[in-house]
Amino acid sequence: MRISTTLKRAAAVGAVTVALAAGVGGTANAAGRDGQDPISSGCAADAITARSVPLNADGIGQVGTIELRYSPSCRTVWARVYSRGGNLWANVVRQRDNQREGCDRSSWDSGAGQYYCYTAMVDDANYKSYAVGNATDSSGQIGSHAGYTDSY
Repeated sequence: MRISTTLKRAAAVGAVTVALAAGVGGTANAAGRDGQDPISSGCAADAITARSVPLNADGIGQVGTIELRYSPSCRTVWARVYSRGGNLWANVVRQRDNQREGCDRSSWDSGAGQYYCYTAMVDDANYKSYAVGNATDSSGQIGSHAGYTDSY
């Protein structure tokens, strides 16, 4: 039985489409996103919080949170930290080569009533990464605490 050329081509296109949807091409796509902004790139649209750790200060309690954010479609990660105090910073670190991106300028989120900053992205396709961050209490003078997420 002979299969037509059109049918063979349709099968090939279908196989490529399935492979791309499954993420076979994701590594090359993710590598090109090192250092890009997760919001302007569109990667934040499907992001999840893969890991999260409260930043607690002695005698004060929780002063902030550090998160490792992950985009399944882009296969990238970035760090986000937020706090009632405006003195904060975060880094995302890819463990394979210690590639890191950081932020240290906070912005105010009036809806949440907190300051935040987020890093640029690093490729996370088939790699492990973690986030580290620091926040202070609302006075910005005391209660500074750094924390690390587990790897993802």
